[in-house]
Formats: sequence, C-alpha cells, structure tokens
Amino acid sequence: MKQYKVIHPHQSNYPDPIVLAKGDIVHYGEEDTEFPNWIFCESIESKKRGWVPKQILSTPNEEHIAKVQEDYSALELNVIPGTLVQKEYELNEWSFVHTTEGEKGWVPNKVITPIKQ
Repeated sequence: MKQYKVIHPHQSNYPDPIVLAKGDIVHYGEEDTEFPNWIFCESIESKKRGWVPKQILSTPNEEHIAKVQEDYSALELNVIPGTLVQKEYELNEWSFVHTTEGEKGWVPNKVITPIKQ
C-alpha cells in the first residue's frame, strides 16, 4: 500500500455514520453535486442516513429503494496536516485509509498527497 501525508485538515460532518451490510435495503436519495457517484441514503432498518457509493447499490426501483451489494461504513477520519496514512482503495474522489495507529476511514483525496519513495 502506498503511503500518503495529510496536507489539509479534514473534520467529519457525520460523527454517527451509516453502516450497511450486504443485502440491506436503503432509500436512494440525491446524488452529491461536489462528489459525483455518492448517493445520500437512509437505511430502512436503522434509519441512519449518509453518503453511499453508487457502485455498491442496485438500481433503485420506482419507490427509490435500492439493495446494498457489499458491506460498507461511511466512517470518515478526522485528520490534521502531517498525519501519515496508507491508502487501501479509492472511490469517487475519496480514499479509504488507515493511520499508523490503526484507525480506518474515508478522507477526501484533496487532503492527502503521496509521499515520494
């Protein structure tokens, strides 16, 4: 995994993130205008709301209901400049990373930069 350095702070706006399991059903809401392919969803079971990548959702039906196709957590990391992270994967201008302390979560790509090896 490639190492990155945080160059801008990021603070989550969602301290209680939506967490979904494969097979969960969600209400498929609006698509984000700043970060395309992120859909604002509400879990039918837990009633939690948050941003979910379009790629893991089935096509919504006429009632705007979709099925989750893989486990997912919308947990964002709060990071400050200078923090080192390793990128596990990237999706829709966000990266799922982990810190050297073992914390895992999402950060926008614009707050990290690759460390030259």
